[in-house]
Amino acid sequence: MPRKTFLLISLIALFFSLTACQSEKAKDIPAEKKGVEYYQQKKYRKALPLLKKSADSGNAAALYYLGLMHRQGNGVEKSAGKACQYFLKAAEGGYKEAYLAAGLCYRKGNGFSRDDREAFRWAKKAADETGESGMKDENRRELAVLLGDSYFAGDGTVQDFPKAARWYEKAAELGDTRAQGALAFLYCSGKGVLIDREKAKYWADKAVSRKDDMGEYTLGRLSLLDEPPDMKKAVYWYRKASDQRNPWAQQALGEMYEEGKGVKRDLAKARYYYGLAAKSGMEEMKKALAGFEERHTPKKPA
Repeated sequence: MPRKTFLLISLIALFFSLTACQSEKAKDIPAEKKGVEYYQQKKYRKALPLLKKSADSGNAAALYYLGLMHRQGNGVEKSAGKACQYFLKAAEGGYKEAYLAAGLCYRKGNGFSRDDREAFRWAKKAADETGESGMKDENRRELAVLLGDSYFAGDGTVQDFPKAARWYEKAAELGDTRAQGALAFLYCSGKGVLIDREKAKYWADKAVSRKDDMGEYTLGRLSLLDEPPDMKKAVYWYRKASDQRNPWAQQALGEMYEEGKGVKRDLAKARYYYGLAAKSGMEEMKKALAGFEERHTPKKPA
């Protein structure tokens, strides 16, 4: 067969192959739309086969809705792992509503290992490409908390307190208790924002109404800034926060017992609270414990 004829036949075959693929995908668009329609009508048994058919051809929207069904247990067995696998495929397929879902999966480690870098990447992508205006309040809150936590702790990105404060403020205004407590701490400590005791107390009061440990810790710190310092109130709030395993409150109690401020000096209790704080794994808490032990370990005679 002449070479030109062979090339011509190959090109024609490729054309028809691509046309067939496009035609097959086009058939899946109505299936996806009808499947989503059934999903929204809560007719999950009818939605499932249509979404599966569409998802099998790589339809990202269908993959996302299958993820929702598995996450909620609607028409299928509830499975966070399967839900996350669908969400990630949908996100990789460019479905913007799946970006945040994929980020949350990586943060929680559902279906695959926790990966803070990937969690941040997908959350940032959701913020940049989807935008908060295109999200429901619940999703806006989850996005703000994830990004706030990432910037606050430096998980998956460079630690950045000003950015953490901005995202926590968004989440706090949407009613997230943890964000309210974290924001109170930032306003009290001046990390990322100017120190503002009124705002710190405002957000701490909101947070402690739902028993948030960071809000309790912040009220303890604020009590020490009163004129004169209210040591009794500080100890009260630090103990409440410590009972919820707040390492900053535990370290603060360790210092108070070591120095005899607000409580009777008790080195055994000081060591106990320093030890609790160090169990958090935070380097600053480990250093505080090491410093305490160095200060109170009898030195051997030379």
